[in-house]
Amino acid sequence: MAHLARRLIDVAAPNGLPLAAVAAMLLLPTPWPGYLLSLATLGYGCYRYRADGLGQHLIGRILAIAAILIGLAMGSQGRVGYSWAIAGTLLIAIIAFEPRLVTALTVRKLETANLPVNRSGLERWNNPRTAFALITVLSLAFIAASAFGWGQWAVTVACGLAAAGLAAGTVEKWLGRRRRAHSGDNDVLAAVKAHAPRFIVHFAAPEGSEYQLRLWLPYFDRLGDDYLIVLRDREFLPDFAPRTAAPIVVAPSITDLESMLVPTVKAVFYVNQSMHNAQCVRFAHLTHIQLMHGDSDKPASYNPISAMYDRIFVAGQAGIDRYHNHGIDIPTAKFRIVGHPQVAKVTVGPRAKAADTPTVALYAPTWTGLSEDVNFCSLPMARDICAALIARGVTVIVRPHPYTRRNPAAARQLDAVERLLAADAEASGREHKWGKTTSETMSLIDCVNAADVMVTDASGAASDWLYSEKPFAVTDPTGLGEKLAAELPLAKAAYVIRADTANLDEVCAELLDTDSLAADRHKMKAYYLGGFPADAYEEAFFTAARDCYTE
Repeated sequence: MAHLARRLIDVAAPNGLPLAAVAAMLLLPTPWPGYLLSLATLGYGCYRYRADGLGQHLIGRILAIAAILIGLAMGSQGRVGYSWAIAGTLLIAIIAFEPRLVTALTVRKLETANLPVNRSGLERWNNPRTAFALITVLSLAFIAASAFGWGQWAVTVACGLAAAGLAAGTVEKWLGRRRRAHSGDNDVLAAVKAHAPRFIVHFAAPEGSEYQLRLWLPYFDRLGDDYLIVLRDREFLPDFAPRTAAPIVVAPSITDLESMLVPTVKAVFYVNQSMHNAQCVRFAHLTHIQLMHGDSDKPASYNPISAMYDRIFVAGQAGIDRYHNHGIDIPTAKFRIVGHPQVAKVTVGPRAKAADTPTVALYAPTWTGLSEDVNFCSLPMARDICAALIARGVTVIVRPHPYTRRNPAAARQLDAVERLLAADAEASGREHKWGKTTSETMSLIDCVNAADVMVTDASGAASDWLYSEKPFAVTDPTGLGEKLAAELPLAKAAYVIRADTANLDEVCAELLDTDSLAADRHKMKAYYLGGFPADAYEEAFFTAARDCYTE
């Protein structure tokens, strides 16, 4: 519920607050609610966008200033004094054209981490983030001055100077466009050239997708060669910077990206199918490698767009076959079977435990996807699944997909499961795990090693679990029945839970007692994850990756 409330606030607050300010000024006998709502509008913008708000929340901020002008007019029998009218009009114009004006006036510097770039004090101040902060301060000053009648001409002069400076900067840049070429951030470019990266890791993704690159960072580091991480959005910088010693550059534009492709770079690695990847793949002199962020039988793992890459790393032969079985004609020569190095940390075989220790089950549902045809999420049946396991005295670990709470219905279903676990934990003393414990403190591999059996959906979690050779079940939420094995070959080595959950007792008996598919799992393991020896499993990836930038 808390997550849903935050989403509603994020949708309603940006323009709802200033509209309420306008209404308050027009309808209430006192202007103070309008002033407070206008102030709340700017406060919310600063909280939501912080110092990165350039070009954000424009309509809301314009309405907030307009509300003040309305309040001034209402308090002066329909007339606004010249100074307030000039200041308000200039401020509205500055906000409306803020992205273009500020970009023209300031010298944009690329943000970096783990890269020795020296910035002078002037350079640190001369950037769009500082300009956004100054415009916000000017807006606050306008609201405060109009509310209390302070220094109206001072505010007017400040708005005039700001508008004149921004306009002059825009004209100068327009006139100088023919005289000088775009040079980018030369300090960062010099630092990247000095670092001499052998390869680049390109990352563009929606908010909350940090896990996709986190999976691979330790393995890029272990390659032992200098490399550079290029982020297309700065929101990921604080998360990745402390996780690696590799230099990171935020390159929002195509020009910024191109400047990072210094002569020493021979290859680019990708961990998803972001549409921004095409902006880098177009540089044909480099080798482009798609890794993805998990091995599954979902359509994302046989996306035709993969054909644009020079090499496609897959965990096992199943990764190649799923393309060809779905009519995706990609030459076999593009594929490299490298295993899934993350599973090298998975313990193979039954978990070591005392005889009186309760059985532990991992429930790992996937997310709902962006459309119904890729919705393999089992959360609608999750409460029944977990209740059946609890009824058999099983301790349950729930680890949902990181995108789960983006869907309000899925979020409610997950909440219901967590309430069930909390109630049983209090009543029985069983140490169920869920929430931040399993999503942040524990990794997926930690959860796999802590469990004896698993229930999951069509997802990469199933492939990771397969390496352990322990019993597992997959769900059939769309009711494919006998057709499931054709879409999800891994189901041949798993116990399938029907969409109506009518066979839950039968599946639980197989998982916890008889386990008739042990031999099938052993065979399927090599097909999905490569038949590499356990003591050198990760070397297949390291060898194939180095070949991409050393040949």
